[in-house]
Amino acid sequence: MSKYWFKAKKYGWGTSWPIAWQGWVSILCLIVLILVFAYVDNLFGKETHTTPKDFLRFFLDVLILSILFCLTLNDKVEGGLKWRWGKEA
Repeated sequence: MSKYWFKAKKYGWGTSWPIAWQGWVSILCLIVLILVFAYVDNLFGKETHTTPKDFLRFFLDVLILSILFCLTLNDKVEGGLKWRWGKEA
């Protein structure tokens, strides 16, 4: 079993698809957390009308979650999270 959960992208910043079940679970947890924050921030608009303040709060929540996700999984990406220009010579 590999110690990496994600394979590095060939070009650009980020990762490709997960290569271990832990990567899939981490993505599923991120999606669930985003949906929970959408419900808490009243994005579904069931109780009252959704306001721009609700959208801003949700945007900030997703931004914080994304930053924490990247910082947490930096060691679980093959080669770390960094910008890549393709194959190195």
